[in-house]
Amino acid sequence: MKMRFILLTGGDAIYHIAKLRILMPSLQPPLFGVLLLFCSVGTVADVDQPTVSNDSVNVAVNSVQLGPSLRVIKDPDGTMTADRLLMHPTPEGVRGQIMTSFTFTDAAYWFVVPLDNPGKETLKRLLVLEPTWLDDVRVSLAEPDGTLRKYRGGDWLDFAQRSLPHQKINFELSLPPGRSRLLVRVQTQDPFVVGMTLWERSSFYRADGKERMYLGLVYGVLGAMLLYNLMLFVAVREKVYAAYVAYVFFFILMHATYNGLMFHHFWPHSPAWGNWAHSLVIYLFISAGLFFAINFLELHSRLLAIYRWARSMFWVCSASFIITAILGGYGLNITNTIIWVIIFSLYSLFLGTYSLIAGNRSARYFLPATAAGFLGSGITALSVSGLIPLHFFTYRAADIGMMIDAILLSIALADRLKIARSETEHARAELLASSRFHAQKLEEEVHQRTLELQEANATKDKFFSIIAHDLRGPIGGLALLYTDIVHSGKDFTDEILMLTRLTTSNTSNLLEQLLTWARSQRGEIDYNPEPIELGELLREMQELFSAQASAKGIQLGLNVEGKCWGYADRPMVQTVLRNLINNALKYTQHGGSITVSLSNKNECYLFRITDTGIGMDQALQKTLFRLGEKPQSLPGTQGEEGTGLGLILCSEFVHKNGGTIGAQSETGLGSTFWFTLPKANVHESHESRVAVENQRTLNILVADDTQINLETSGKMLRDLGHAVSFAHDGAEAVQLAGEKNFDFILMDIDMPNMNGIEAARHIRRTSGNSQIVAWSSYSRKELSSLTNDFQFDGYLDKTLNRDALISALIRK
Repeated sequence: MKMRFILLTGGDAIYHIAKLRILMPSLQPPLFGVLLLFCSVGTVADVDQPTVSNDSVNVAVNSVQLGPSLRVIKDPDGTMTADRLLMHPTPEGVRGQIMTSFTFTDAAYWFVVPLDNPGKETLKRLLVLEPTWLDDVRVSLAEPDGTLRKYRGGDWLDFAQRSLPHQKINFELSLPPGRSRLLVRVQTQDPFVVGMTLWERSSFYRADGKERMYLGLVYGVLGAMLLYNLMLFVAVREKVYAAYVAYVFFFILMHATYNGLMFHHFWPHSPAWGNWAHSLVIYLFISAGLFFAINFLELHSRLLAIYRWARSMFWVCSASFIITAILGGYGLNITNTIIWVIIFSLYSLFLGTYSLIAGNRSARYFLPATAAGFLGSGITALSVSGLIPLHFFTYRAADIGMMIDAILLSIALADRLKIARSETEHARAELLASSRFHAQKLEEEVHQRTLELQEANATKDKFFSIIAHDLRGPIGGLALLYTDIVHSGKDFTDEILMLTRLTTSNTSNLLEQLLTWARSQRGEIDYNPEPIELGELLREMQELFSAQASAKGIQLGLNVEGKCWGYADRPMVQTVLRNLINNALKYTQHGGSITVSLSNKNECYLFRITDTGIGMDQALQKTLFRLGEKPQSLPGTQGEEGTGLGLILCSEFVHKNGGTIGAQSETGLGSTFWFTLPKANVHESHESRVAVENQRTLNILVADDTQINLETSGKMLRDLGHAVSFAHDGAEAVQLAGEKNFDFILMDIDMPNMNGIEAARHIRRTSGNSQIVAWSSYSRKELSSLTNDFQFDGYLDKTLNRDALISALIRK
């Protein structure tokens, strides 16, 4: 950005920026161009260049621009007077320009020029200053006879004080024959840009009439675009049309405000509000432009990160506007607003370019519209700074750029509506064809599903028939046995008692397996996958079955390849391992061996339970894991009996956790049962461990009416480094929670005096922020039906698991 240095009185070096150079031209919205065109308040083609004689201006012409003939003098502290300046026939200072700019400054500036009236009559001339936002303008006219006439104007004063009721600041001067000296003092908190023209009144009215026709064209074009898109918004109710309407409306409002039209027609007696309106309408225009860009470019769905930046920019801009208005007054507020003009204008260009690169069709209109404003604003800035010829089209290029911008965007919105309607028709036709296709496909699928359902029902009917047979046999046998004993009067022998015990035990086990399977089918068994260290789980299983293996003289071995973190539901995996290891023990002879191995296989972990037992033939293997087959079960090596349902449960639980299951066996050569589980995110599992190690000591209350549960949970929590208190029923839990603030409460459900649900509800009402976790053998579905509207903060199964407990504590 080119700067000019000017040596002023007192040796001050200041930036002399031609015609708002600080307002870098950019568009969408074209704010810099807008501010530049607000300075465009004269009709350039009708203004003559000054006739200079001995550094004076001939005022006999109809109109003359005073800028090139002015001497510009800086008054840093505002104490200089007209009398002091009149003491110097040729005051020191720099030559002015058609439009002279000092950007933002607290200083006052004096503009001095001799005026020659070569005739014999006093001439009436109208001194018109632009732009319209100059705050304090004081005019002194030193006549040839020494008379000093003073005038005052600017938008700090009531509109009625102007010589003519016109939006431009004006003073009617009487210029007697001879040489007068014109001294104009200007001070403003807005961008400091000054242009002066001396008019013969009728010439001014002619030029003003042409300008009003031009402004009518500008407002007419923009107003037509606004009304058209307002009707579209009413018709289609899409935000982008409302955003366009707001964008154009606030541009018109801002244009009218900075051209003085709003002051003239709407608040002529409120000059203070007139000043604040300048910065307010700029802020509203920035907001409307940002809102339009977000919706037009569909940033929320196409460029989410850019959308978040745009939204953040809006809030930061709003906050800075409010803060500077409250703390710094109008001067700081208008400076802040202009800075945001620069930031937002550059950001708008970036949005258009980035969206176009990203393949957004709408950017093909948005970027040219932005470029039109950018180019128009740049041409206006260059023309008023003297770098290119100054005439009507270069002076009004910013206005033209804005109209092109509005027209292009309106065309884009119309095209958007046309495309939307075309896509709607196309989608409707595709939907109709697709509906027909899917209706036919659905009919076929319904037919297929009906067949599958009938087959499934037949399979379940067959399964329950088999189960009924297996239940009826032992129960009927027991009934006959008891009837025979009762009628014969015989006593129960040891053999009959042993037979009775085995029969009832096997029948109970069958019923338990059947009920578990039924709960699984109804979805009453909770599925809560989490990272599990599988090697640790196998070691628990080894410890659980070590006594049983030792009693039978079987070596139970474990082979684990390092740390293996799986992602599964722990109780389900435990059920699968218990069934498979128990089966291996059942069918392995005294002195045999069982090896449980765990290995890493690409995307999963592989479990293998290999025994040296009796094995099985191919026919029996085909019935494994199949619901429709009779669940056969060979007697164990010591006469143990099974139900065959355990393997069906294993299959369902493994598949529930995303794994597969199978078996390999030969008669007399043992068996291998295997299944897989998916891997967990090792990093997350490690982070969980680290989180537990670094966690602060928590105050924890455990409420349970069973002493063994209190002891085991207390030991586990103390091992994790936490302080533990105990309650033996719900009432005691409520009492302790009222006396001490607990971070974490482990609450049993079925307790005397007061159950866990009522206790938790009471603690939640009275004791604040404690996290209350249900600790129960109920399923979550069952617990939900018991608690009604009350919600626990978590759930832990009654068989307390260390990893599950750690996960609950981490969430705390």
